[in-house]
Amino acid sequence: MPISTLRFSLDQAGLATVAASPLLTTGAVPGGIRRLQDRFFDTADFVLAREGITLQLRKSGRDARLLLLHKGEAVEAVPSSAAPDLTAFGPEWQAALTNLLQDSPLHEVASASLRQTTRELGDASLSFQTGSLAVAGQKLPVSEIQLSGPAVTLPSHALQLAASFPLRLQPEPLGPRAVRLAGGPAPPPQKAAMGLNGDPCLDQAVQSVMSACLEQFLANWPAFFAGDEVSAVHQMRVAMRRLRSALGLFNHAVPTPEFLALRSEAKHIANAMSEARNWDVFIAMLRTGPTTAFPNEAGFAALEAQCAAHRQAGYTQVRAWLEDPATTRFLLQAQALIVQRGWRGGLAAELLPRLAAPAEAFGAASLERLYRKLRKHGKHLAKLPAQDRHRVRIDLKKLRYTVEFFGELVAPRQRVRAFHRAATALQDELGKLNDMATAEALAGRLYADSPEATRALGIVLGWTAHAARGEPRAISATWDEFRDAKPLA
Repeated sequence: MPISTLRFSLDQAGLATVAASPLLTTGAVPGGIRRLQDRFFDTADFVLAREGITLQLRKSGRDARLLLLHKGEAVEAVPSSAAPDLTAFGPEWQAALTNLLQDSPLHEVASASLRQTTRELGDASLSFQTGSLAVAGQKLPVSEIQLSGPAVTLPSHALQLAASFPLRLQPEPLGPRAVRLAGGPAPPPQKAAMGLNGDPCLDQAVQSVMSACLEQFLANWPAFFAGDEVSAVHQMRVAMRRLRSALGLFNHAVPTPEFLALRSEAKHIANAMSEARNWDVFIAMLRTGPTTAFPNEAGFAALEAQCAAHRQAGYTQVRAWLEDPATTRFLLQAQALIVQRGWRGGLAAELLPRLAAPAEAFGAASLERLYRKLRKHGKHLAKLPAQDRHRVRIDLKKLRYTVEFFGELVAPRQRVRAFHRAATALQDELGKLNDMATAEALAGRLYADSPEATRALGIVLGWTAHAARGEPRAISATWDEFRDAKPLA
């Protein structure tokens, strides 16, 4: 049975409260109290970290283990010395690491000294880890919970704890975190995973698609706090929009109350991140548009300072939302539904056979339905009022996400890519109009406290109002190219 691990941050007082919980009916398991000494290795220019590899030597008493973490998978070996011995991982990994390192020597970049106490929670183990991380001449406190157990029950066990204690997910393992703090590369933003392949049934497709959306969201969590926060917020919003679209799609065939509840929360999350993202887009528009066109206008600096303050408030809101224990509970609820395939329980008996049907048939029917709907709403697109164009944009997003989920199940890859390019081009064109409509509203929140700022604000308001109307010829041309693209189903 596959074993999974979840990590949570909690201060030491919180850890003591959890340890005293009646949910943990026994004391530490035999051998469950350990002193851990971890050493993390890389080259001077972090060759391993740049390839997503963490190399760790762990000692506990007389026991020593060499650990290699790569893409969420751990490889364990018994070291032959106090230095990392690459031969311990076997010939395949030894060759790969030797080729990667070339002649660059490994050295210790960080270390951790931890006290770990392990308790039982049902069929899972709960480890309390406290201590310090020594990195870059500093000692940083470590106070975390690690929950390990069968993948199918782990989120439910975590929800038991999260219902009573203010847990916060910690998606970044200690090793990659230590190397990053030592000067290693920041965690990169993660785009959506590839769509479905093979011959899955609808039940498997629901699980795979929902898992991919959540994984994309969680993969960008570390990047937000320690990397490219702009790209991370964008990708997290995309993940929630994809999840919301998928849930609506699946609910159309197998109506499930849990789908609707998660869909509502996914919308709430995406909206909570909109303020930060919208000001990023607005500032980019201001710099590449009005400021470039009118380089001698002194008032733009004052307006950009206001934009920066609004942007910072937006990112503070995202940060607070991610640190809120309620967010952790939502994500655990979604994970529990996925691993237990909870949509089966609330489904009417006559609808259960739909879950066993091929996902290819469901995908083809969904693509055809969404394509017809988009063609209907998009007639005379360039002449439509802004509200109707926005509806077309929403229809297009749903279609595009469905192509990404199911496209390669129903059509050859070349056709899928061609259709996806046409849909993306149209979405980009409509997205520009939506961005300008949003920018027009944001510009209305700025104020002028000098003649120079008054003039600059007038330019911005005029610029956004004009841009929000769009260029009819460009819209018509992009719509025609999309309409001429051969549909997938």
